[in-house]
Amino acid sequence: MGALTNYIVDIFKNVKRMLKPNLETIKRKRWLLDRNTKIFRVEEAREFIERLGLVSTLRNEHLPSLAKAIYTEDLSSRFEADQRLWDFVHILITKKWAYYGRIRGDRNALLSIKLLPSYIHVYPIPDYIRLYEQKILSKTAKSVMDVLNDHGPLMTNQIRVYLTIESRDEKRKLTQALVELQRKTLICCSGKIAQHRCRWRFGVWAPTEKWLPKRVKSKARLLSDDEAKRKLIEKYIYTTARTTLKAISRFFNWPLLEVRRIVSSMIDKELVSSYNHQGEEYFFKGNL
Repeated sequence: MGALTNYIVDIFKNVKRMLKPNLETIKRKRWLLDRNTKIFRVEEAREFIERLGLVSTLRNEHLPSLAKAIYTEDLSSRFEADQRLWDFVHILITKKWAYYGRIRGDRNALLSIKLLPSYIHVYPIPDYIRLYEQKILSKTAKSVMDVLNDHGPLMTNQIRVYLTIESRDEKRKLTQALVELQRKTLICCSGKIAQHRCRWRFGVWAPTEKWLPKRVKSKARLLSDDEAKRKLIEKYIYTTARTTLKAISRFFNWPLLEVRRIVSSMIDKELVSSYNHQGEEYFFKGNL
């Protein structure tokens, strides 16, 4: 009986090894890290973002990077590589194929337009005047919103002109205000402008409420809280290749018990899978 028990245990261990995904292999394939899978055209960048849902613009430890996925070996300088990246980003947001902003804090990321209704449902765009009255929004940020609502979209230097900003301290406050507004989803980059005699193309800012496509707003209103959160979690699990309840909870700033409930229901419905490794439970989605 002991031999049979050991035999069954060995089988179970082997099955678990088979179920455990090879993390680096999955990342290289999903994140387009291999030379023969790189992005050459902006349409391919759109497909990349739609498949993953959430993509970091530059480097990020836990999320895929658009910069790393784009083919740049034909370019002779870092400047040209950066320019190709930002040209792709600006086309994506101009065509409204993706939303670009500081997703969940300081992360400069691109969010698929298909996933955006879920994000907007869970993190609705606040009323900036109310935030200012509650002293949650700075005076400079409120002034920027006023200018963009009346005259936007605008480049940063155009905002400076409207607000008659000249001193170094005022410029610093404006930079801080632009970051503050992005973190609160109040503004987003909405396109680019090429200036005369300048190799660099400059982004323009717009109120997120005005940039958002109507269909995104309509879909966001129709979603339930659980449905919106499930869609965000499902994409996050797929995009990160594997993750934990704590990581999901930290990223979205949701209670751990709520995340556990939603993920458990997703496992029951076979939307995601899980395995244990060294006492930690990991979640993943999809096969190679």
